[in-house]
Amino acid sequence: MLKYDRRLSDKIVIAHLMSIEEDKPRVADLLIQALELDLSGIGGAVLEKRKSLKDIEDAFERHEEFRQRHAENNG
Repeated sequence: MLKYDRRLSDKIVIAHLMSIEEDKPRVADLLIQALELDLSGIGGAVLEKRKSLKDIEDAFERHEEFRQRHAENNG
């Protein structure tokens, strides 16, 4: 069995950043939705040990800025 060193949400944040860097808005939208879905499980049966949500908050802010730039360029 493979051992994963990072949370799924951390990997989604990295993939989301890559989608922005590669200017792929549809992929970025799907990844931010996946991040929301994954985070909706926080507070469940498993105790969350994350010390900071800064990376998560940054991803949502980055996504909003990316969407605004895209809307300005395409609208």
